[in-house]
Amino acid sequence: MEKVHLLTLGCPKNLADSELMLGALTSAGFEITLDPEEAQVLLVNTCAFIEAAKKESIDAILEAAEVKKRGAGKRLVVAGCLSQRYATELAETMPEVDVFVGTGNFLDLPELLRRTESPENRPIPYAGAAHLLPTAAAARIKTGDFFTLT
Repeated sequence: MEKVHLLTLGCPKNLADSELMLGALTSAGFEITLDPEEAQVLLVNTCAFIEAAKKESIDAILEAAEVKKRGAGKRLVVAGCLSQRYATELAETMPEVDVFVGTGNFLDLPELLRRTESPENRPIPYAGAAHLLPTAAAARIKTGDFFTLT
């Protein structure tokens, strides 16, 4: 069973999206870990609302990339607003990222993580204004205080 570490940046909406991501991943058999070193999947849910948030998100992605380098078989996923708005540019400048998901397709994470094509051949999120409106039936992991939130 693969373990996932999630770092959420930004607004309360990102926290809600993160809880839905964790729900989708745990429903698909992934396990949550608070320790990025023991995770096979490093997931950074980014913010791009203001310039400072973009910088914080990029710094967090680069930190996660360093953790990825230290462990064989780790994958790095970038989600959220930064990925939604700038995935094409990020894919060109951050080859260490394996999967980009935006605000409209993050529930596809389990499938995207199981795909076998090389990262450069994976689809990137639609760069327009997309957002997922989940139903009440969507799995959700309430994070509370145990969750990595900055």
